Amino acid sequence: MHRQPYSELRAAYRAGSLSPVGVAVSALAHAEQVQERLNAFALIDHERALSLASASERRWMSGSPLSPLDGMPITVKEFAAVKGWATRRGSLVTSADPVALSAVFVERLLSSGAVLLGKTRAPEFNWKGVTDSPGYGITRNPLNPNLTPGGSSGGCSAAVGAGVVRVSLGSDAGGSVRIPAAFTGTVALKPTFGRIPLTPPPSAFFSVVHTGPIGASVADLADVMQVVSGPHAGDWSSIGLREVAFNAIPRAAGLRIGLLSEARWEGSDPVVLQGMEEVAALIAAAGFSLKTVDFNVQRASQVGAFFYSLGCCAAVQAVPDALRSQLDQALLRFVDPLKDACVDDVLKMQQARDVLAGELHGLFNHIDVLMLPTLPILPFEAGRNSPREWHSDDWMTWNPFTPAFNLTQAPAVSYPIWPQGAALPMGVQLVGARGNDEIVLAMTAWLEQLRPITLGSRS
Repeated sequence: MHRQPYSELRAAYRAGSLSPVGVAVSALAHAEQVQERLNAFALIDHERALSLASASERRWMSGSPLSPLDGMPITVKEFAAVKGWATRRGSLVTSADPVALSAVFVERLLSSGAVLLGKTRAPEFNWKGVTDSPGYGITRNPLNPNLTPGGSSGGCSAAVGAGVVRVSLGSDAGGSVRIPAAFTGTVALKPTFGRIPLTPPPSAFFSVVHTGPIGASVADLADVMQVVSGPHAGDWSSIGLREVAFNAIPRAAGLRIGLLSEARWEGSDPVVLQGMEEVAALIAAAGFSLKTVDFNVQRASQVGAFFYSLGCCAAVQAVPDALRSQLDQALLRFVDPLKDACVDDVLKMQQARDVLAGELHGLFNHIDVLMLPTLPILPFEAGRNSPREWHSDDWMTWNPFTPAFNLTQAPAVSYPIWPQGAALPMGVQLVGARGNDEIVLAMTAWLEQLRPITLGSRS
């Protein structure tokens, strides 16, 4: 029963044919089963979830739900501060003490009546595009447990892809909701920077970290975004953004689509190439304006990865020397090149950021949505940082298309496409101008009508 879209659960609650408690019990039982198979969860809190569900049930029985999310099961990534739960950040060296305050987006979820089941797994300090850690083991893909679900929000995508929840809130500093969505056949939105307030500050990631949802449908994502987005006094970057009515996504008719030059993604897996070809054909057949455009996405991703890596370096430096032997040793190798970085390096990268962001947003004078692959590869063996045959163990080398839009703070969606005859999905990435989240979701909703999301393996 808990697998139903949020809209159907609302209708069932209203009619009295289902109850929030019954749905929560079903979701919690499924979460425990999924945990045994996929290691998707850092925490499953039965007592808290059932208390929230009971309160929701009373509100629905009295005809006074708090919001469209009232009674809806949901999870959040392990990084998120939730009052009463520890924030271990995927590490054994962090505090196991419960935190005293929740992040603003968590407060908004709880105030809306959402039923928070628990927290999902992430790699140590969110440092990589797969999900495993020395302390907590390997998280696996619901499409095939031998494969990685991606990362760093891989626990979120595993929970959604396995059908435990319709939406899980993750974070994305270099593709970390879009990579897992592409690998698990789910949809993810990295909103405009500031759309979902980031609290508590500060962050050493130079304004590339975005909170964003992974979901089973565009409508479910929109329901969550309607609740968690909006300005907050605790995050200055959220102030002044034009507000978006996520509960009233416009139609896609008339949008101008820019297809990133194929030269920028040649050499991608044949399934990725086929998926891009099929989606471009759908867009052209529907009569959209479709033209090829160019943007140096690889260079923008390199610069974005630099700022991302600085944040990872700061996380490592905060760990006492005596405890660093307990860290993921690949994380130490990842940040080692930055040990000699200086102010001049940061200034040069910031100048490059300004130029590249200007170039990208200049494109949006001529197009409304930029389309390119989310990744050049398909999901690979769980427990590895790169595919077995890959030329490097550095995960950023197989992730050349997502950090660009953290750097430029633009809204970006990964939508799953199963090309004809493919055994695994690929991700199509749809990007909009900064602040135009609803335009990106409008195009995604149009694509969903033609290629609906079906969770689970096609084999």
